[in-house]
Amino acid sequence: MKAGARRRRGKWDWVGGFKTSRQEGQDGVVSLSFDLSTLVEKGYLGKKVFARFKEATGLADFAWRVVYNRRSWGGPIARREILRRAQGFVIFIHGWDGSGEIWESLPAMVCRRNHRLVAFVLDVNGFGGSPFIEAEMPKVTQCNPEACMRAVERWIEVMKLKGRAGTKRIFTFVGHSMGGAALFYMNDEDRAEDRCARCAVAPALLCNDTLRQGFYVSLGVSIGAGLQYSLLDKLKEKLAPWLIGELIGGASEAVKAEHLRIFEKTSKGTLAQTFYALGQTEKPRRRRRWPNFRVILGHKDRLVGVAPMLNLLEDLGFRNENFRVVLGDHYLFSAGLKTRRTHGENRDILLEEILQLHEGCRTRQKG
Repeated sequence: MKAGARRRRGKWDWVGGFKTSRQEGQDGVVSLSFDLSTLVEKGYLGKKVFARFKEATGLADFAWRVVYNRRSWGGPIARREILRRAQGFVIFIHGWDGSGEIWESLPAMVCRRNHRLVAFVLDVNGFGGSPFIEAEMPKVTQCNPEACMRAVERWIEVMKLKGRAGTKRIFTFVGHSMGGAALFYMNDEDRAEDRCARCAVAPALLCNDTLRQGFYVSLGVSIGAGLQYSLLDKLKEKLAPWLIGELIGGASEAVKAEHLRIFEKTSKGTLAQTFYALGQTEKPRRRRRWPNFRVILGHKDRLVGVAPMLNLLEDLGFRNENFRVVLGDHYLFSAGLKTRRTHGENRDILLEEILQLHEGCRTRQKG
């Protein structure tokens, strides 16, 4: 494709560069899969822009899905128009050894409830379709929650999702585990009270939890030792099933299967360094207020302790209105056979929180 043709593309034309599409149920919700390298190949993104992204993040690529409702706009409408007219973007960020698939039906549920919202379901630092360039042993500083947030912010910049100054589009970030911890490190300029909201689900932020810090660091070192001493087969055989069974046992079978798939696919260096980084994360800066920020914790979460987390939130300046504790484990929103009632209720609670955070920003804009 000629350079001149690329320059004539509209801002949202990149939506035509999707890799695959699928129906998310029977009611008009659709998802499209993307990655930066494919957009470059199809002429929707410049090679130099992609090169700068890779240099800044250490990632070889970046993948995501766009989820939207195509039936509730009063008639046929082009995909790019759905993006252009959206009230807001809901950006889902998964945790360690996961992918965007761990959110299951939640992004589609958001788009069913409010058809003017578009969900972006990301694969982040080192996992799924977003591997590191140095995948065998990335730097710890590339793997921690703050680096994850910087990569997401860089991707938003590359895709020009924010729009021009004065744009009223609302961003609601929803992060789980490592992705939830990443939300505490958002750049100050991105936290406008009428355009940004955050919801951290079981955030793996262990700054004052020495017991769990030690667990994460030790496990990262153990995985690294397995890499060094050729013990990977035993790790695959023993470690992944143990982590899934003991730590996220309440999740659905689909989520457990996705964790096993990602574990097999991801380099052990990435697994080790990311786990190690979670145990070494620096404490976020205390703030006087944390507007439009919700934290949801599970009472049986073995990876994120309720009491240490509540103490940390108090130290950081959070108030009662910013958090809630529900019945559930680390995957409190994913309903397994034994957690169908509690985790199913939690999924509905999380859905309502996301929608309320968005509406809270809209109210501020109107006021």
